[in-house]
Amino acid sequence: MKRKEPFVIGEYYHIYNRGIDKRIIFLDTQDYRRFVQLLYVANSTNSFELGNFFINNKKTFEDLFHIERGEPLVAIGAWALMPNHFHLVVRECTEGGITTFMKKLGTAYSMYFNIKYKRTGSLFGGLFKSKHIETDIYLQHLFGYVHLNALDLMDSYWESSITESLPSMWMSFLTKYSYSSFHEYNTTEARLESNILDKEKFPEYFADTHSFENFVTNYLMYREELT
Repeated sequence: MKRKEPFVIGEYYHIYNRGIDKRIIFLDTQDYRRFVQLLYVANSTNSFELGNFFINNKKTFEDLFHIERGEPLVAIGAWALMPNHFHLVVRECTEGGITTFMKKLGTAYSMYFNIKYKRTGSLFGGLFKSKHIETDIYLQHLFGYVHLNALDLMDSYWESSITESLPSMWMSFLTKYSYSSFHEYNTTEARLESNILDKEKFPEYFADTHSFENFVTNYLMYREELT
């Protein structure tokens, strides 16, 4: 099925999808880690057998982020994984890059999941969803929206209970949450998952970790005015 509006090289998009019937797609730490690995290796013009990499070479999770993967299909600026869905903020780098990347990502993870849990059929709820990011303010908004998704795991009513004393507690939770790119913007501590991002392909909204913290805090308090 073709999309009504094709992806355009150099343009930014919000990509997301969830499990079919809103089912859980990440059941344990290994599942999250496999998807994180695929965010890196599937984003390439080259083909790559992730299973063979670990079985034949006896490599670790960390080893994967040092391989030469070839030219990337997209630039990833932000990502977040939740138990039954995921969010990506990407830029199209090559003709058909987003479509190819998402096909590789979805197919590889679905095969892994179905083999591991002895199931068949679709894992995701149809074709991945996408929104063209047409304005600078919307792109900035997504850096807040995507990274704050994980707060639902701590308090599903957080959006209606914001007070000035809460952002520091929430910032602490987000910093400790392993399955998003929040860490790559909020700290200077090296993390191999940083290789997933290509920040140079995105506007330099955050000069340092302090400016990112200020952005997130302001977004928490005043996000309705920023959208």
